[in-house]
Amino acid sequence: MITTVCMNPSFDKTASVGALVAGDVNRLHDVRVDVGGKGVNVAVVLKRLGVPVGCVGCLGEQGRESFLRMIRQEGVAFDYLPVSGEVRTNLKLVDESTRTVTELNEPGISMNQAQLEDFLTLLKEKADASEYVVLSGRLPEGCPETAYQRCLKALEGKKCVLDCAGETLLHGIKEKPFLIKPNLPEIEGIMKRELRTLRGLRDAALFLIEYGAQNVIISMGKYGAMFVSRTDTFFSPALMVEARSTVGAGDAMIGGVLAGLARGETLADSFRCGVAAGAASVMTDGTQLLRRPDFEALLPKVTVQEV
Repeated sequence: MITTVCMNPSFDKTASVGALVAGDVNRLHDVRVDVGGKGVNVAVVLKRLGVPVGCVGCLGEQGRESFLRMIRQEGVAFDYLPVSGEVRTNLKLVDESTRTVTELNEPGISMNQAQLEDFLTLLKEKADASEYVVLSGRLPEGCPETAYQRCLKALEGKKCVLDCAGETLLHGIKEKPFLIKPNLPEIEGIMKRELRTLRGLRDAALFLIEYGAQNVIISMGKYGAMFVSRTDTFFSPALMVEARSTVGAGDAMIGGVLAGLARGETLADSFRCGVAAGAASVMTDGTQLLRRPDFEALLPKVTVQEV
């Protein structure tokens, strides 16, 4: 069993426009809405790959029933702390003339200290039977940057995966998470410099390992991905697929890695599953995440080389 955490879930609305023109009327088409939030995305990917999973989060009262109905359609159990406010809507606009995606994300719900304490109690209870717990995504307004660090402390003994950025990540890795997954801009932001070589990326990952992380996976989009532990470094080039949307690709990568671990594979071998899952995700439109047949077709094509 795997538990994912999504403290600030969303409705992800995707729409297309012929050519996005700022300051003008833009006519949208192909509008669709999916449940979202990074922890929700990871849970949906795991469910589609046949892995038992549950998600724990917080939900505002406005939009709550619609969100619960939609996530049940994905077959994912969602336990939540009820809070005031509205489930946020994140809008992804696809400019068909340039194939670029513009994201307009709402801040979402707010939480106070008492609610954070209640959430920690709920999380500890619901994750009790899980070996792996994924903590990822934007924190609610009002949460301190140490919120994920508090979650990790409450989950002592679990193998935790942490996917966040900036000071929130640096606080979290003090609790020695099993795995962190920064993307290229996030790790460059931490190191405060551009990282353009495999050696530079490896050294940055080793810095985070010295800081507390046990293992690091860096997702780099079209440049591929890297896995670093204290003893090994592996690089996998990006698979050549038709990229329709990169939204959720990092979440799919985490789902793929955990799917491999759930099958008893090593973390290094599970890295291959993550690469295949991330590539399968970009083959779908908008925020639809991966299709299992795409994942299974891509997995044998993943190549990994030692650095």
